[in-house]
This record gives sequence, C-alpha cells and structure tokens, in this order.
Amino acid sequence: MASHHLAIAKASLAAAMMRPDPTPIARDDITQLHTLLESTLEQCSPVNIQLCKAWLLKNTIPSASRITATGKYLVALGVSLAKPAEGRDLPSPSRQRPSARRKQLHILYLLNDLLHHTKYHLASSSSYSTLTGTIQPHLVDLVGSAAAFDSKEFPKHHGRIEKLLDIWEANGYYQPSYVQKLRETVTNAANFGYSGAGTTAARSEPNLEAELNPFKGNKDAPYVMPATHGDPSTPYYDLPAGNMMPHIIPNSTVPISPQLVKPLQFVAGPADESLVIAVKDFMRDVEGLFGTGDKHDGDIAIDFDQLGQPIVHDEITGEPIGGEGYYGWSKAFCKKMKRRAEGRNGASNAEKKQLFRWQQQEQESEPTSVKSVYKSTIRNARLAQKVCNEI
Repeated sequence: MASHHLAIAKASLAAAMMRPDPTPIARDDITQLHTLLESTLEQCSPVNIQLCKAWLLKNTIPSASRITATGKYLVALGVSLAKPAEGRDLPSPSRQRPSARRKQLHILYLLNDLLHHTKYHLASSSSYSTLTGTIQPHLVDLVGSAAAFDSKEFPKHHGRIEKLLDIWEANGYYQPSYVQKLRETVTNAANFGYSGAGTTAARSEPNLEAELNPFKGNKDAPYVMPATHGDPSTPYYDLPAGNMMPHIIPNSTVPISPQLVKPLQFVAGPADESLVIAVKDFMRDVEGLFGTGDKHDGDIAIDFDQLGQPIVHDEITGEPIGGEGYYGWSKAFCKKMKRRAEGRNGASNAEKKQLFRWQQQEQESEPTSVKSVYKSTIRNARLAQKVCNEI
C-alpha cells in the first residue's frame, strides 16, 4: 500500500510542476529532481544536498502549491522507506547502502538546509515565510515516520532527531510550542510506531482485526491532530461539513458566503488532553449504542424505542429519565428548543388577539372604505410592531 501512495504522490508532484506556476517545468527536469533526491538519500554529502537544494530553490520554493506537492511526496517517500515489522529496521545487505531510517533522516537534513538557506541567505523573506508556512502541515508526518523506531535499540538515531529539533527551535524556524509538539510526536512514534497521515500501515493480523473492529484497536495509541481539516485545493462544496461551523450564527438566517468556507487550520501534533477525553467519551457512547456486548447494569430498567435507541425508565413511574440517541440532537437540547417555540407561539397568539380587537374597534368607529381600510392596515402594522418590540 505504501508504494501505491508513493506512486500517487509522485504523479501529483509531476502535475504540480508542469503547471504554469509561474512557469511549467519540463519532464526531463522533473526526472532530474528524482535523481538528485535519490542521490541525497543514498549519500547525504554536502554536494548532493547543495545540488538538490538548488533545484528546489529554483523550481519549487516560489510556488506554495509546488511546496505542498513536494511535502506530500516526501511524506509518502518517508513512509515507503519505513519497515513494517514493529518499527524495526533490519541491517542493509550492503554496507555501502544506508538503512531505511538513515534515508528518512536525510530527508529531514535536506529540509533543514532549505529552512536555513531561505532564512539566512536570501534577500527577500517571502520565500522563507512561504516555505515554513506551507511545509508545516507535513512536518508531523515527516518527523513521525523518521522516529518510528525503537529508541532503546537505536539511541543514536533518536539523538540526531532531537538535535535537529533543537536547531529548529534555536534558529526560530517554528515556535517553541510547535517544536514541543514535534518532540511529543517523536516520543509517541518510538513507543507506538507511526503509519503516517493518509497512508496505510502494514496489514498484519492484529492490524487487520483492528481495522474490521475499530473498538478492539490499540486504545493506548496517541491521538494526533492534523494540520488542516479538509484539502485546501478542494472546492468549498466538497469540504467536510465541519468547515462551516465557525461561520454559523445562532438564530440567524443570513446565508454563509462560499468564499469563507475554507479548511480549518490546527496545530499539527499530539492532541490536547481535554480533546482526547472528549473523543474517548464520544467513542464510548457510540460503542454503547452499536457494540455487541451489554454495557448496562442489570439493576437499571433499559428499553429501546423503534429506532433502537436505549431509553432508561423510572422504576416507579415508568417515565423516561435518561438515554440518548445517535440519530439527532440530545433530549436536553430538544426540550430547550421546544420551550423556545412555545414561547414564540404564545407571543404570536397574544399578538393576534390584540390585532383582532383593534380591527373590531376600527370597523365600529369608521365607515368601510378603501381609504379607511388602508389607514387601518397601516395603523395595525405599526401597533403590531410596537407589540413585538414590547414582547
């Protein structure tokens, strides 16, 4: 599966390079990029790093879309290099060829050289801002896949990654809080492994069982926040519905502008503890609704409605006192909306009675004519507006 994702990422990278952004790149030059990158992975020498970096600075850094495509390709490449057997890296059959973990470290070294060059050796700061902001969503995957090896078995490898993160923090490439997120990613990847966002880990028997039954998966695995919720290149109507949440105004009929619906931005890395607790509570409720086992105490009277939702009844009165469904809003929210609707209906009925009395008074005091009816309508409308304001 990793080779499949790598082929897709390679095709996407070629398509991004051939777009006029600002000028299209020939296929031969794209082939040269892969040759330079392969040489850098095989031998991380200053010459190979400089040649690969020069190609990227010339053809990729000016374009945010090309940086995004390059980041996705590097992530897929790093994951394809990882060994699936419990995060362990077997020795290379040839001493001249570097190991998989060493190649993944070379990807980070190349990225570090790009960050250093764009910040300290370019006259304009726009390239540095574009690179750091666009490549950030992929750093968690790059660092996580490079650190998915046992820290006790490979302490030097993890030491190099930690030293690299110290350099990033010292040079101010990213905020210390984000670098700390990357350190937490390294720790979690060393303990639990890392399959990479948007990729599939090796399908061993336990992993296959976890896929078929997600409630039996590894509950100790860390929760990792993505950099974005939704693809920035996707039209607004194909984005997840959650991207509309920041623009929803309660009790407002103003439509949401499509230009405002964009992917949500997050700080990539391990999720906060409060969010993890909320997700676990939600999944526990879902497991109680759709799980195969009996999750309820035998002393509680449990019933099910026609939709299969559990309802808790009072043992004396028989009235429902608890139970939430997965098919809509909570009962507390529904009761709140019902009280609000009853309040509006009561106000509208009082308003109708008052208008009816005013109409009767107008008909008794004035003769029926088109002009009087018009005046009465205007007066009633003004009085109705006054009643609504008072209510």
